Amino acid sequence: MSDVDQKRSIVLEPFAAHARYFEDLSVRMPDNSFAVRPGVIGTVYFAGGSKPDGRRGLLACFDRFAEMFGEHLISGKDEDLAKFSKKTAKGVEKIRKAISDTPESMQVSVMRSSAPNPTTAPEYHIETLTGRACPEDYESAAGYKVPKGQELDISYMKFSVPMELITHPEGQEKYEQFLRFVCEQLNVLGGYGGLSAVTAYNYHNWQAQEWAIAERFSGIEIDCCAHLGKDEYDPVSYETNENDQVTAMYRPLRPGTKVHRWGFIKGVNWYTLLGDVFVERLGGDAALRKALDREDIGVERINHCVLVRAGPFPRLGAPEEGLPEPYVFVNKVLRVLRNPKPDGLHFYDPHLPNADSKHARSWEARFDLPNAPPIPEPPKVVPPNLGKLRQSVRGGSPCPEAGWWHTHAMQNSRRYFKLGEIMPIVEGSSWGWTYWIWEHSQDSSA
Repeated sequence: MSDVDQKRSIVLEPFAAHARYFEDLSVRMPDNSFAVRPGVIGTVYFAGGSKPDGRRGLLACFDRFAEMFGEHLISGKDEDLAKFSKKTAKGVEKIRKAISDTPESMQVSVMRSSAPNPTTAPEYHIETLTGRACPEDYESAAGYKVPKGQELDISYMKFSVPMELITHPEGQEKYEQFLRFVCEQLNVLGGYGGLSAVTAYNYHNWQAQEWAIAERFSGIEIDCCAHLGKDEYDPVSYETNENDQVTAMYRPLRPGTKVHRWGFIKGVNWYTLLGDVFVERLGGDAALRKALDREDIGVERINHCVLVRAGPFPRLGAPEEGLPEPYVFVNKVLRVLRNPKPDGLHFYDPHLPNADSKHARSWEARFDLPNAPPIPEPPKVVPPNLGKLRQSVRGGSPCPEAGWWHTHAMQNSRRYFKLGEIMPIVEGSSWGWTYWIWEHSQDSSA
């Protein structure tokens, strides 16, 4: 066996990776606390975060996280500029009320954490920054209208648990259960989950250290500035008048209009979450499953999102392992969804190396094969055939195209809907919101 083949055959399971590299994945302070420590994260970008349903789903996520890990959660904040501090039961309730009671036109920015102070990296934490809705009807001089209540931007939620948790099957199952719960509760547009170097709340101070760790270990996700990636998952197109003034903007993309943001995924990790728009760009659910048809690769749809799992456990990508092969395999299929010219993943710092735009481009391409073709540039105008792509439809909405549909919210759900027919909501389903998934226009079995 050659040295290269031997290197590729080495696989560090989580227990071995944690035991061998915990200190290398950490930044230990003189008082023996940690400013950076290895964890397993889940980051999702979702629509509807300003709306009552989205807020209820978000609160359900925070409550479920507290049910599972609440004994560790001692601190947090209840608004964006609030001081990070320890929380009593009263403080926790204030965080919950901030999620449920903040007006639609205002962002919710809250966090719960196990860290005793803002300079210590948490073992457990959950945070969110939601989008806003337009506070009143708006019309520009060019005729661009935004009605009151229309959502202006998307939201994100992120959580982390310690790497040690997933060194045993029960802990890994807890992590995966919660990630699935999040996808059941929120209208997920995309996201990812896997190993990361979790930083303290004062993350600005630790960008260079996160970058150094991610350079050495390919399975580590760069994510201390996750909020910077919100727009990437939010495709928007627009129309202009003869003076090149914007007269209309569209979510989702409208065929024939100009592309403002095409929408991209950040890349691949252990879990890669794909919203409908990305699944359809790959040809739909069936085509995606066929392209990833391998025993160790999981493909699971939950509501508006497909979860792709690259292997049975998260890989560190340590030097002796090389690139985790399952990640390379999944990346080969999903890489066309990445931004060919990504922005930086960190705030600019002229004095220390970090994930600036140059480094971000090479880091996001770390799982590309040497002969991989360039990632296609996005179109400047939304293609006309994009309107034919079929996304899943939320229960209670009119059917956008006559044909056969099914939902995971109940068994034996496959049925034919006429154009405009209201697609029902399945009450009390453990899947959360009801989403109907397109099959085809004619029954091929007939």
